[in-house]
Amino acid sequence: MPFLMVVCIVAIVFASKAYRTRMMMGHAPGRSAEDDRLITDMAGKIDKLSSRVAVLEKLLTDEDRTLAAEIERLRRDDRPSV
Repeated sequence: MPFLMVVCIVAIVFASKAYRTRMMMGHAPGRSAEDDRLITDMAGKIDKLSSRVAVLEKLLTDEDRTLAAEIERLRRDDRPSV
C-alpha cells in the first residue's frame, strides 16, 4: 500500500509538470503564420545587412584605391556636357 501511494504521487507530479509545460507552449507545437512572416522579414533584413557588410569590407580592404578611382570616373561620367 505505501508503495502504491509513492507511485501515485510521482505520477501526479510528472503529469502536472507535463500539463504546465504544455500550457506554457500554448498548445501549438509548430510555428504560427505570424512567426513565419517574422522569420521571412528577418531573413530579408539579414540579406540586406550582408550585402552592406560586403560593401564595407570592400571599402576597408581596398589597398590599391581602385574604388576611389572608380568613384572619380563615375563623377566625370555623370557631369553634364557643356
